[in-house]
Amino acid sequence: MENNRLDLRQIRENIDLVALLSQLGHSPVRRSGGELFYLSMLRESDTVPSFCVNEKMGIWFDHGLGRGGSVIDFALLYWQGLGFKASIERLLQAIDAPNYLPKEKPVQTELPMRERSYLIKESRPLSTNRAIAGYLKSRGIYQPAKSFLSELYYSVRKKDGQRAEMFAAAWQNELGGWEVRSNYFKGCLGKKALSFLPAGEDSLVVFEGMMDFLSWKQQEPQNRASVLILNSIVFLEQGINRAEGFSSVELFFDHDPSGRKATDVFQQSRSDALDRSDRYQGYKDYNEMICANLPKKENILLGLRSYKMRSKNP
Repeated sequence: MENNRLDLRQIRENIDLVALLSQLGHSPVRRSGGELFYLSMLRESDTVPSFCVNEKMGIWFDHGLGRGGSVIDFALLYWQGLGFKASIERLLQAIDAPNYLPKEKPVQTELPMRERSYLIKESRPLSTNRAIAGYLKSRGIYQPAKSFLSELYYSVRKKDGQRAEMFAAAWQNELGGWEVRSNYFKGCLGKKALSFLPAGEDSLVVFEGMMDFLSWKQQEPQNRASVLILNSIVFLEQGINRAEGFSSVELFFDHDPSGRKATDVFQQSRSDALDRSDRYQGYKDYNEMICANLPKKENILLGLRSYKMRSKNP
């Protein structure tokens, strides 16, 4: 390592994000598979765990912000008022890692590389990968998903520099980013944005996520309304603006604090927008209701089959 530079690759590959969060006083609220969920430390008033860390790959994603990345990306947001160099030095101080710091006054600070940590290899229509099909069936949405989702095959660079081969159910947003979902990962490859599915009707239905839209489509396959999927509640304002051209708007947001707040904000701007969350009263969201009403035996078998297939080639 050159003395006059911060070795960003070494920092990215060797600093454990979970250990850093612990040093900063943040503990996970729950674990699901290989992911840890925290109350977001990047936003105020987060009441539902929405900051996710994938331990194996050393990456994070904040579902409220719609942003994620490596330990370096985290530091730049956590200490965003300090500037790049000072944020990285604060990161190293937090984990007591003086050997990463330059030993002389730097002449030039190495800028963060914009190289993506993921590499998309191929997208295919749903049908060839039994693990993906099993995951979608366990969510009760396989039939409508065949018309809207793809199988995405990609790799992610791990902390040791090696690449992990991955696959997931996926759909593209308006900016070309891929929203990916599986039993083990939920995130976005590329830029986060809305997803819009136009139709011939002058009505619009709005959802927080694709799984809730597909749950609605499972129950209303003939409905011809246009569809707006926020993909993150952070795009609520954009969603409100996009709804202006429609004479009828229906909202299907979650039964949690952020979902209820989003409904209130939307209706303040659009008083005739209808809250349809009563359809899944007693459940957090539309898909939770669909899953709860699957035959128990089928649900267990599908989940087990998806687990067994996750590491096999399709």
